[in-house]
This record gives sequence, C-alpha cells and structure tokens, in this order.
Amino acid sequence: MNLLFIGPAGSGKTTLVWKFGNYLEKQGYEVFRMNLDCAAENLPYKPEWDIRKYFTLSEIMKKYHLGPNGALMKSVELIYRKKGEIRRFCRNKEFVLIDTPGQLELMIFHPKKISEILKGQRSVTIFLMPSDLIKTERDYYFLRFLDLSIKYRLQMPCIYAISKADLIKKRFKLRKVSDDLSSSLYGILKTIEDSQRLVYVSRYGKGFYDLYSLIREVFCVCGDLS
Repeated sequence: MNLLFIGPAGSGKTTLVWKFGNYLEKQGYEVFRMNLDCAAENLPYKPEWDIRKYFTLSEIMKKYHLGPNGALMKSVELIYRKKGEIRRFCRNKEFVLIDTPGQLELMIFHPKKISEILKGQRSVTIFLMPSDLIKTERDYYFLRFLDLSIKYRLQMPCIYAISKADLIKKRFKLRKVSDDLSSSLYGILKTIEDSQRLVYVSRYGKGFYDLYSLIREVFCVCGDLS
C-alpha cells in the first residue's frame, strides 16, 4: 500500500514518514520510504528510492536557467517522467511511505499530478495540517474545505490528520460561525465531520494507532472512516 504524505511546508511530512514508518516496522510490516523532494538537503531516514539520485533542485536551476520556484515546478514534470520506475518500485509492497515537496501547490495545482502515477495501485493520501495554523473557527473551516478540495482534485482516498498534536491542549470541534457564508458552509462540513473522524498525530507517536486503523479501513468494505 502506498501512503502519499502531503501538506504545507513545515507540516511534518518528513518526520511522519520517518516516525510512522518506524511504528509500522514495529508492527511487523515491511516498510519502504520514497523521497520525491528534490530540494531536501538532510533527511532523518534513508530512503530506498530517492529522486535526488536523478536530480536536485540546484541542478534543475542550473540546467534550465530557472529560479527556485520555477525549478520546483519543473521538478514535478521530471518526476512524472519517472512514473514507470516509481510504479514498479511501489508494486506489491506492504507499505511505501512517500515524502513529497513542501510546497502544497505542486501536488494539487500542477497539471501533472504526482498522485496519478499511483493510479490503479492501493494508495492513500494523508493530508497533514499543522495545529499551529489553526487559531480561529474560520481557520478550521478553511482547512477542512481544503481537505475536501484535495480529495476532489486527486481523486484518491484521503485521510485528514492534524500534525504537531503535542502542541494543542484540546481537540478542535466544528462550531457554527455567525456570518452568512460560514453558516451556509456549516451543513457541508458537518456531513464531512460525521463521516470521517480527524486524526491527531505527533512526532512522539501520538495518534499513530488511530492513523494506522484509518489506513486499514480505507480498503475495508465495512469501514466508513468514522
């Protein structure tokens, strides 16, 4: 099964690929890690498949005479050219944890979606949103709709996880907001909340069992992620 970790810069993707992979290994699973971030300089884990073997961000900048942002956009195109090799690597493995670039827009706005490389294989997107970005009810509304948009855009099962859970004292709850727009959106969000529970995770292992359980339920006909 492929686990595609996405989220904004600083959401903890690399750390979770490292730590959650260790957790799965302790449960007796064979775990492989894949790094698709050509801009990564230091990783806390050793990936079995690393895009930096083929190119790095600085190499793209020099070769194509691009700035950092343009080079990142180009990197997605270059990754896509490796789709055959990526698919072969991911095939018939218990777990492949895939680390992705920090820029979320590369995953959801680029015309060549990395998620399409995994089409036809058992794959789940894990969308990480750091708890320190949620300060108000409107922040929570926005991030939940971003989660919904990502599911619609990527067209693959998606689990929503709030990272850095060790930094919060209580869990977030959907509450009504008085303005007209928020009130009209509340019903949609309430339906989402009722059908899929949130997972709270941290680098210290909090929520790993819950995340593992949801991943198993994605391909279980009896599970509804609630």
